[in-house]
Amino acid sequence: MVFAKGYFHRHRGWDFPTSAFIYVAHERILLTSPGRAGVAHESVIESAAAKAVDSAFGEDAYQTFFTKVAAIGYTLAHDHGFSDGNKRTALEIMLLTLKRNDFHPDPSEREAATVMVLTAMGLLPVAGLRIAIMTWCGIDPADAEA
Repeated sequence: MVFAKGYFHRHRGWDFPTSAFIYVAHERILLTSPGRAGVAHESVIESAAAKAVDSAFGEDAYQTFFTKVAAIGYTLAHDHGFSDGNKRTALEIMLLTLKRNDFHPDPSEREAATVMVLTAMGLLPVAGLRIAIMTWCGIDPADAEA
């Protein structure tokens, strides 16, 4: 898959989506599946895009690559930045970010739907979402480095 310039930025050796890419992905999703167009809270989309570089007291707020990807997905699914399609957008952004960084996620439709519903409801926090996406990539969740 080829991405236009400005859709990803590099941080700590990994590529992460920009807010511009999140908006484009959301628009694409609404073209292929039903939903109401519109942005409910622009700040949520901006916040999600910033998760990879967020810091606290001089340290990364999210320490590992998979935690950063999970934080982006959690923010998009749980905080409802769009009028509709938040879970679908969050899933798509996480999967494309993983693929962009040479991982090969392979969740079943049922696994993906369950994880995204639990995330949107706040029942699966960032740490749990990290484990889910690592599992989708065939990585042992006990690997603290990932």
